[in-house]
Amino acid sequence: MLTAFDTVLTLTFHGTSPASRSVQEVAVGVLILFVAGFCLFTIARPRKQSKPLRHTPAHLLPPIIDIPASEIFSSPQKAYESALKNHGPVIGVWRKGRLEYIVNEEYTKEVLSNDQDFSFERGTASALNLEFIIPLSKGKFFKDVHMMVTGGIIPRMEKIVDQIFPTFKRQARGIVKDSQLSGNDVDLFAHLHRCIAEAMLITIVGEKYVSDRTLQVTEETAHAIATMTGIYQNLSPFARTFPKTWKVITWARLVVKVIIFQYCRVIVPIIWREICGRKYRPLNSRLSEYIGEEERHDEPLVHYIARMYTDSQGHVSILSAMWVSTLVLAFIFASVHQTAAVAVWVVFELSIRKEYLASAQEELSAIADGIDSSGVHKLTYDTLRRSTVLDSFIREVLRTKGDTLSAARETVRDVSLAGYTIPEGSFVSPMATLTHRSRTLYGEKAAEFDPNRWLEGPASSTIDPGYLPFGFGRWACPGRILAVTEIKMIVLTLLAISVPEVEGGEYIVVDPMNVTSVPPVGRLLLHPLNPKPNNN
Repeated sequence: MLTAFDTVLTLTFHGTSPASRSVQEVAVGVLILFVAGFCLFTIARPRKQSKPLRHTPAHLLPPIIDIPASEIFSSPQKAYESALKNHGPVIGVWRKGRLEYIVNEEYTKEVLSNDQDFSFERGTASALNLEFIIPLSKGKFFKDVHMMVTGGIIPRMEKIVDQIFPTFKRQARGIVKDSQLSGNDVDLFAHLHRCIAEAMLITIVGEKYVSDRTLQVTEETAHAIATMTGIYQNLSPFARTFPKTWKVITWARLVVKVIIFQYCRVIVPIIWREICGRKYRPLNSRLSEYIGEEERHDEPLVHYIARMYTDSQGHVSILSAMWVSTLVLAFIFASVHQTAAVAVWVVFELSIRKEYLASAQEELSAIADGIDSSGVHKLTYDTLRRSTVLDSFIREVLRTKGDTLSAARETVRDVSLAGYTIPEGSFVSPMATLTHRSRTLYGEKAAEFDPNRWLEGPASSTIDPGYLPFGFGRWACPGRILAVTEIKMIVLTLLAISVPEVEGGEYIVVDPMNVTSVPPVGRLLLHPLNPKPNNN
């Protein structure tokens, strides 16, 4: 199926020279990737579990527990933990038309680290409504995303922070000023969504392309992909009851409205302008003749991605340009929506746990490289890495905020686990709260919120079998260092000029089933601090 698809694209663009390949062709190609892939592999794909379930003896299967949908979506932690306690350590539960297998903390490490039996790529693609991306990319999508971040982002963190910190500083001043002038609460998620969108636009293509239009499209693209991947699906009774129909309607609407008429018309031409007409040195080559413009440490991310796909002459083909645009799309979603959602959790928790505010502000004064004329502390990547008090608080928020089924895998064969057989093609997820609040791992006070337990390390971006916000194993989130760094910039720029307060000391958990990606809601007030003297 993939070979035929590739053939169509090759024939479409056959004989077109690199100089004459138009932006419209790239946009059409990106559209084909989404529409054809979705139609072939999402709408028409058969239910994967029908065959294995018929050929696996019933007495070998984990028990299938009937948990009412009302309990799953309103109190998932209680519902799943109770079922695992009574029927575990492995159970099957129907949710949104799919049979999912849930494991307790005893088997979390096995599921997340055994790549031979449990596929990260297939499980994550299934969880995000992106099943078609695996055959479409010949299984390389997540590997390419991992390479893009580990090679194009992590080695350049110091320079990236220097480039984007002014954005966080300016946005913090703006939201505090608006709050002060209006006297009302602020929509923190909307603010952070825009702030991070601007920062990532700078990172991807450079500051020269930041405008009201490109920023709007970046924001709307991130929100559209979040919706298409099912992040808000739990909030809709229709989407929960008729998931396949909801998926078709939602994808059709957003692919046309956002991917075609916004992303492909505004962002894709920028990507093409940046990678067209120059030669790149392939990542695996040291030959200088492949370089049209010497790579710089401050090059935009799109240049690094282009070097991942250069041909033997140092050019990026039309098919590769389409794939670069698709990877940028994935990066926008992961870096904007997810980071903004988690940052809201951190700010809200800090706002209601005022005993930790003073220590965070004291640390800010201690680590900052002076204060600018607007009263905001100067921060670099090095100073942010030294913010251990805030880092400890972030780690404890991520551990205790209530993640349920935040990591996903899919069995690649019939797998024996805890005396049962989980059929090939099954969706498997560990119950994260059981791991995060395990007394075996964290002692008798495992359920208590105590950031001080992390003051001596490890850092909030460090993964281990008892800490799952960024996954575990070789497929742990590659962008976690960038995400934590951005969260620190958000919190510290706000603390430098204001005191955050959640009115009434309470917030609402909108989606208990998906606290990882859906932020809480509350009335956040930002009380400005008195102007501080300039220490420069």
